[in-house]
This record gives sequence, C-alpha cells and structure tokens, in this order.
Amino acid sequence: MITRYVAEALLSSAGWVHRPGVLDVDGNRIAWAGPADIAPPMPGHRVVDVGGLLMPGLVNTHAHTPMTLLRSTGDGLPLERWLQEAMWPREARMTDDDVHWGMLFGCDELLRCGVTTTCEMYLHGRAVAEAALQAGIRCVLTPGVFDLPGVMTWQQALDDVGRLYDDYDGRSDLITVGVGPHAAYTVPVDGLVASARVARELDTLLQIHVAETLAEDEPVRATHGCSTPELLARLGVLDAQVLAAHSVWLSDADLALYEEYDVAVAHCPQSNGKLGSGIARAAVMVARDLRVGLGTDGPASNDNLDLWEEVRLAPLLARAVGADAGALTTTDALHLATRGGADALGLEVGTLEAGRAADFIRLDLTEFVPVADEDELRSHLVWSASSRAVTDVWVGGRQVVAGGVCTSVDAAEARRQVAQRAQRLAG
Repeated sequence: MITRYVAEALLSSAGWVHRPGVLDVDGNRIAWAGPADIAPPMPGHRVVDVGGLLMPGLVNTHAHTPMTLLRSTGDGLPLERWLQEAMWPREARMTDDDVHWGMLFGCDELLRCGVTTTCEMYLHGRAVAEAALQAGIRCVLTPGVFDLPGVMTWQQALDDVGRLYDDYDGRSDLITVGVGPHAAYTVPVDGLVASARVARELDTLLQIHVAETLAEDEPVRATHGCSTPELLARLGVLDAQVLAAHSVWLSDADLALYEEYDVAVAHCPQSNGKLGSGIARAAVMVARDLRVGLGTDGPASNDNLDLWEEVRLAPLLARAVGADAGALTTTDALHLATRGGADALGLEVGTLEAGRAADFIRLDLTEFVPVADEDELRSHLVWSASSRAVTDVWVGGRQVVAGGVCTSVDAAEARRQVAQRAQRLAG
C-alpha cells in the first residue's frame, strides 16, 4: 500500500520547494513527490500528516565511522603523525566486535543527524556491514586496502574484498561493496593497479584518499615525477569508478584529469581544517561540473558525524577564500549534501523523485522564522538550521528515527560498549 506523507514544505531536490508538499512512498521507493495541489488522487491509501519540512536524506560521501572508538585521539597532530602515532597503533588492536560497536554507535549519530547514506572505508568489513544492516542505514562499503604491520598485507586485504563482495553485495539494497585502496603514499604501485583491476571486474566504486595534504605530494613526485592524480591516471586507476576523498592540493592540470576521467570528489572541509591539511577548491570543482559530495571523514578527525556542519562550512570557506559571496551558493551547498553526494557514489538517492529510494528526513520548521519565500527557506537550511532540527528519518521507506530518537539502535548499550572498548584500545 502506498503511504502519502503531507508536509508544510517539501524540498524535492536542491532547487525545488513546494509549500505544502506531498510525498507518496510505495514500499522502499518514491511513487510521487510534488506540490499538494496537483497530487494524484489517493482513495483508500494511508495518509500521514507529518507537518514540518520533508527533504532528501543527507549523503555522507567519505567516513570512517567506527572511529567513534578513537574520537579526538591525537588532537593537534598533522595527518602523517596522527596516523602513525595515534591511529594505526590502536586500530591494529581492534577486533571485529570493537568495529561492530563503533559502527553501530556511529550509525545512531548519523541517522539522528539526518544522514541516510554513508560511504565507509575501514577494516573489518563484515563487522561494518552487519552494523549498518542492523541500524538500517544505506552504506557503500569500500574496505581499506593497505599494509597494517602485524595485522594484514594489502594483498590479504584485497583478497578479502572479493569475498566481502560475494557475501554482501546484492544481499540487501542497503549495502554496496566497493574497493578502498588507502592512498598512493600507503599502497605500492602493484596494490593500486590490482585494486583498480578488481574494481573494474566487479564494476564497483573505488575510493581512495588523494592529495589530502601538501606533504604527501612530495614523496609521490620524488618517486614518480608527477602528481598523485597523474600517477593514478598512468596506472589505469582512474579508468575505474573513482571517488577521490579530500582532493585538497590539486592543480588545474589535476582538475583537468578529474574532468577527463569523470572522477568524483568527497569534500571534507571540517576534517581538513582540524588536521591543518588545507582547503579544497570546491567552488572550482563545482564550476567545472565535477561530481562532488560532502564527507565528514572519521569522528577521530572531525570529531563528529554531523554532515550539517559540512553543509555550512563548505560555502563559508569557499566564499572566504575566494572573497566572493556568490561562491558555492545555498543551492550548491544543499546539492552537495544530497543529490551531489548520490551522484558521486553512483546511487539513486539524494532527491525526492519517482523511482528513487525512499530515503527522506523531516525537519521541524518552528525555528525557521521568518520564511517569506522559497529562497529564504533554502537559506535557513544552510545558514540557520542544524541537525537539531531533524526529528524523523526514513531509509528505504522504513522509519529509523522518530521524535529525534533512533529506533533501530540501542544507543545506551552502544555508548557503554564504545566507552569500555576505547579504554582498552588506549592502553
């Protein structure tokens, strides 16, 4: 049976606002969305008056959510020292159970913030997948491929990707499995080439950290005589469906390669700021029509999973750096967090249109005053709103947050487990 949701306002995508609006959901898909006055007749079907604003669920294009176990670890260290001194030693001690609880705890936070899709790069892929399925969040899983001394080699990690794909891809429409070679400075050339080959064979996403810091560019140039994007192009990596996380230090020539190979970008302004990595040229990427989405990165380098903060910070930084109040418009910012992120991941989410997945959220409009027109409503969403306005969340037509509480996760138990396990990892 189709359920009709009637709202004070409906944001179908970054550019469409209907007041009042109607959203019809048939199973896990959207059947119709638009203004209430032209909604098709619905005799005998269930009608729910939700009030507030309905809009697409947010899409987090780059995260390491199980890092809830390591939140705020290594504060003040630059990326290389942060990884080597603070992160990798603790991650080497993690078990499947640790990662499961860390992911589950993070899913509660993501969903309450209105994030309905998350793209994850982490080890212990089965634990991540099971936690995501339990929480009912849509997850693109790109298991990390790199050498972790005493734990695994990149070859072992890549071999497991194929098994993980067989076990989970297609098992649920909420899980998509890709490949996650960590970076050109942590994975040898053979590993990068092999990862790209697997991604092409499986016809799936390849996610990789690219040009996150200026320092990482130096060894690549010293060894290969070119930038990281140029190296990846030479090796055939960019022939895969590539999502390049961060992409802070890119030249015009690098951006031209992104255009040529249709490379998508996960823009993570808050994490890049905390680690002192720099500010990506997001406005330039958008102007070049690259596929760009927003990412929180991990809760150890952000230190939360609230994508609304990225929605606000991305245009703030673009306008400040460019000394241009028109750089990254309000519509651009909302697009990056929804349809833009969906396009970057190759998923049919991120907008309320017939045939798309029924991933949507409700926001309380009582704090959105005044709202004279649709432009002001969109401006409120970017500049005035925050995750505190999110009251209800649906993923694939299933409600997983009601009245601000995640109904699919025992948050108290997850919090207890994470606190206890984090103490052991810190030892």
